[in-house]
Amino acid sequence: MAITFARLVTRHLTQRSGAVRNLAYTARTAIYDPRLDTVFDYACLQGDLACHGIILPEGYPPRFAELDALAAALDLAEWAKVRTPLEQRTRPPQVGLALVVALPPSDELWLHEAAELFQRIATEPSGSRTVPIHWAIHNADINCHGHAYYGLRVFDAEGRPGHRVRNFIARLRPSRFGTEVVEGVDWPSLVWETQQAYFEELGLELVVDPIAPAPGLHLSPVVYANGTIHNERTREQVLRARQQAHTANVAAIEGSPAELIEILLRGRSSLRVSELERLSAKFFDHPAERASKVERVLGDDEIVTMAENGAEKPRYLTTRRIHVLLTNAAQLIDDPGQQQISTITARDSASLVERLARHYFTGNYPSHPLILGHALSDCEGTALALAACEPFVGTIDMAVTGSDSLLATGRRRDLAFRPGRPVIVPHSERIDDQRLAQLLLEAKKHDVQLIFGHDQCRRHGIVARRLAAYAADRATPNSERYGRNDIERLLRAGLVSLAITAMADHGLLKFDDGLSREVDNPMCVVACQSRRRMRDLAAVIREQRVRSKISEPPEQLTTLRGTLSLSVGEWIVTTEACNAPALPAGQFARLVAVDRSASVISVIHDGEIKKIDLDKFAAIRSASTLAIREARGLPPNMRLVVELTKHRHIWSSLLLVARHAHAELYVDPVLATSARKLAEIAGRSLPGALPHEREMKPDSNAEIGKILLALQSNDPVETELFPKAPVTAPAPPRPIHMEESIRGMIASNSEGYRLLHNHVGNHNPAREANAARILGLSNSNLLKSLVRFLADLELERPSDELDDLDLPVELSELDPMRWTYGDIENARYELYTMAIPGSAWGLKPPLPPQNMTPVNSADT
Repeated sequence: MAITFARLVTRHLTQRSGAVRNLAYTARTAIYDPRLDTVFDYACLQGDLACHGIILPEGYPPRFAELDALAAALDLAEWAKVRTPLEQRTRPPQVGLALVVALPPSDELWLHEAAELFQRIATEPSGSRTVPIHWAIHNADINCHGHAYYGLRVFDAEGRPGHRVRNFIARLRPSRFGTEVVEGVDWPSLVWETQQAYFEELGLELVVDPIAPAPGLHLSPVVYANGTIHNERTREQVLRARQQAHTANVAAIEGSPAELIEILLRGRSSLRVSELERLSAKFFDHPAERASKVERVLGDDEIVTMAENGAEKPRYLTTRRIHVLLTNAAQLIDDPGQQQISTITARDSASLVERLARHYFTGNYPSHPLILGHALSDCEGTALALAACEPFVGTIDMAVTGSDSLLATGRRRDLAFRPGRPVIVPHSERIDDQRLAQLLLEAKKHDVQLIFGHDQCRRHGIVARRLAAYAADRATPNSERYGRNDIERLLRAGLVSLAITAMADHGLLKFDDGLSREVDNPMCVVACQSRRRMRDLAAVIREQRVRSKISEPPEQLTTLRGTLSLSVGEWIVTTEACNAPALPAGQFARLVAVDRSASVISVIHDGEIKKIDLDKFAAIRSASTLAIREARGLPPNMRLVVELTKHRHIWSSLLLVARHAHAELYVDPVLATSARKLAEIAGRSLPGALPHEREMKPDSNAEIGKILLALQSNDPVETELFPKAPVTAPAPPRPIHMEESIRGMIASNSEGYRLLHNHVGNHNPAREANAARILGLSNSNLLKSLVRFLADLELERPSDELDDLDLPVELSELDPMRWTYGDIENARYELYTMAIPGSAWGLKPPLPPQNMTPVNSADT
């Protein structure tokens, strides 16, 4: 249940705080501050610290790998530059940038996966590799989240501070109103795309919650004149803003389906149906209501639903306008006779600038070219290389796709398209599909030569911004031959066809069913695309190895989860984290001994023998067959065979083979018989594939819903209208901060929830006494939380200057692990019994006794 939440704040050097205090807080440790001669001790908060680490650029002193040394160096580097005393400064010096990002819960990602994902997010901004970064992951009560702290100065090998690094998070420029941000990192898009691409890499059928049509805002607290925070007014402000956003989002979902989808696309070419379902679950409580909202959108005439590679049920949707736009743009790229579009791809930004300049000068293009980018910074390197040609520089919004004010700026910069004037887009991979498609059609309209640059170091083109990679992948082949180490970079850049060609050249692809020849090797494991195939193939491998006397017959072991079959000498993998002994989830170990009587096994892990009591921990299984997610952690000396039999997760299977040193991909001949055919199927299977690559297919449930709606509208029978009951109490507030399964449970027991609100709500003068009585009767922690929510009895948390480092407490509960199954079922039962007349809760009086008149048998 991943969401898109990111917040970046500036940290300052003050008389009582700095980098030392901030890093001690996020690392949940104690650090001595030599500047203030004090110790900041937050070790009491260690309970929610999952893991942390430091990312150092190349050439930094090794002692900076220790947190106390790094924190003190960051503070002292800024303190050495201070000339005016801190108490006299109106703007204290900046000492770092603090980022907090919401991460998927533990039932979706293992801890080492969450750490890898967060480090990718933290190091994605351009220039972040030049500064030290401390990162930490906190498993808080409500939501798992990550912290990153960026230093703002570079250091040499001796630890001496150098210049301040500017413009790697935001670019500023002076204006008559002060300093304004002209470019910056789009953190919501970065977090969404990085998380979704990581899910695809793991082969997981998970989606990140889409950004709502009316997103939530970061609000500043209401502050008194003396600087203290007005908690009551701040809380009212937050509640009012959340309710306004909720109302706006509900109106958008119930409004025009085409407008809703175009807002949700945010430049992409298509949207997953599951993303629409997640959006509906955010704002509607009852499961039937959620499904009806989704079916209404899918059944609209302006919505196109699509399936990939012959699937029966559509998994993607877009609007007809976007479908036509992207299809026309792709036809221009695919036209074999077109000479209007050239695409240059290179391994990094410096090589790309060199190739673009060489292509421009050798192509005898005229002077004064037009250089466009997603931002002005994308054009700087190319503009400098072509300075002799006097180029005109701007953004694509200034030239084609922007608002009226931006287009006016483009006219002042002379960014108009004219025949004979070439247009260079140095970093096309940073431009979304819709903008790039409009640029292609505009260039075709004015007969303009287009030169696209594509940087392979950018990890785009898998779940979004596919059109640029589509063009680069179909560019005229050059004489460059890609090596074995280049394949992973090509795959991450979305250049699937080039990567598959390189894999075929290096003998990594096998288009036959000769997988059975590989299973006799005990150091060989097989990665499969489905759990059912894993179970079936594991049984075949075990039987064949026992028959060949490669491994011993399996022993049947009784565990707390049932019976487990294991053979001495085989490899096992953990599917959950084990505390005693310490074995994280996804770890590999070799079985060396079995004690059936005690249900204990001995394994070798990290060079030491560890004993596992199967009566206490049984989340293990044989590693002869693995899921794609598990195979990523395979030891490098083991042989890996990846089996490809289905259209799903082809890209993640290819990437797995590219990452592992001793891996091969066996492709089922039914799926593909050549590298060219495999490249076609792989491109269509990507989450960000263009609409024309998928088959248009209506959603059957939505079609049935349209038929039923038409029948109901033509029904001549008039339904009886009953008068509405008079409202005697305000409607109970929706717990919009709670996870949707809990809101669905409340919606199914709405009568009990209404009675509970009447009993403990703010409108009831006796709410405190009533709430205390209900809290004493309830056995469910979840129901007690609902009572405190309805009675407005939530405890006020004291504010602190480090509050903005953490995830907001007002953020919705997104982790389903917050409440146990017992809590939810107890709350369901207690809400149900509250609606029973005469129950012990006392919320509904008993039914009046009926007058029982005896019947005289003589009268019958």
